[in-house]
Amino acid sequence: MSMRCLTIAISILAIIVLTACGQRDPVISAWAPVGPQPTILPSVTPDRPLPASTPLVAVMEPVRPTPTPSLVDIATQIDLSLRDLTEKGQFRGSVLVATQGRILVARGYGQANVERDLPNTAQTRFRIASITKPFTALAIMQLQAAGKLNVNESVCRYLPDCPPAWQPITLHHLLTHTAGIPNYTDFRDFEQLERSPVTPTQLAARFRNLPLDFAPGSAFRYGNSNYVVLGLVIEAVSGQSYADYIRANIFAPAGMTNSGYDSGDASALNGTVGYLGPGAERAIPIDTSNLYSAGGLYATVEDLYRFVTALNGGQLLPAAELSQMYTPVRNHFGYGWKIEDRNGRKVIYHPGFMSGAVTHLAYYPDTQSVVIVLSNMERTNADAIAATIGAMLP
Repeated sequence: MSMRCLTIAISILAIIVLTACGQRDPVISAWAPVGPQPTILPSVTPDRPLPASTPLVAVMEPVRPTPTPSLVDIATQIDLSLRDLTEKGQFRGSVLVATQGRILVARGYGQANVERDLPNTAQTRFRIASITKPFTALAIMQLQAAGKLNVNESVCRYLPDCPPAWQPITLHHLLTHTAGIPNYTDFRDFEQLERSPVTPTQLAARFRNLPLDFAPGSAFRYGNSNYVVLGLVIEAVSGQSYADYIRANIFAPAGMTNSGYDSGDASALNGTVGYLGPGAERAIPIDTSNLYSAGGLYATVEDLYRFVTALNGGQLLPAAELSQMYTPVRNHFGYGWKIEDRNGRKVIYHPGFMSGAVTHLAYYPDTQSVVIVLSNMERTNADAIAATIGAMLP
């Protein structure tokens, strides 16, 4: 098959998957230990963005011939498919794809800011929505490793003025979405509140006195309330704000210099704007203080790759706690991650979706492959794009 035919076939596959998937859950991602520090190809050196006009393979380090398709062929196919989706108005954002410690693609597509003619690049900062949850879960496990808490104990041991209904809820229940606390982002008044700043305590007040939806541990229901409560636990146990703890104990040791906690007004995004579709219509400007430790972080594709490498390389968490995070409990969820088989391969991931941002982070441990899709277009099907790319990798 010629390269042109192969490229067309891949593009058609991506479109078919996008069409079939329709609506999606919040951003997904997956991975397991990645081993040694990855080799960064010249075209994607972290401190040097890839020019939008530069063909990807023209600056890639030559790869020794392997059974067809080679890594260079795969990188070219992925890049051409993403360019095609961008031209058709089905994608805008940034993507990083790596396998076996080699980054194949790390670049942006479309614009981060239409009014300023600011292109998306590998260094563009995006709101990562629910990819925040793996960071929150990691913080809890770090505190357990330090002997400051135990996930099998009641949340009320760590929170002052804890509601009596929460006494049977353990941190384990919160981490695995089996606590039964109502999900506040599903409340009817959330759309009226999401544009105004709020403190973590005020946010928890929206649901803290409501009856539980089910007995803790008896069922699964994905909910942002669980991870808001975990953020409060992190602050109470560590004596630091959530933002300060994540910065000092995760971002700094992982070398994530382009990541942080969005205080709410998007000023930290360096101009990135969330759009509804491929045009210039902006999405609802949500104040991310309303998402807090459930969805309030921002990052770049490069920084998220650093995070995956550091986490699975043992730099952020001991092996025992990492294994506990990656063990599924109900509905394939572990602690902050979803663990499934996809096309016969194990994948550890988390999706994200919010106003003006759609994200997906996935790691395939058997091949040490990482797929990161961050989009500032609300109508992007990041889950389908990430799954299609994952299927293209060896």
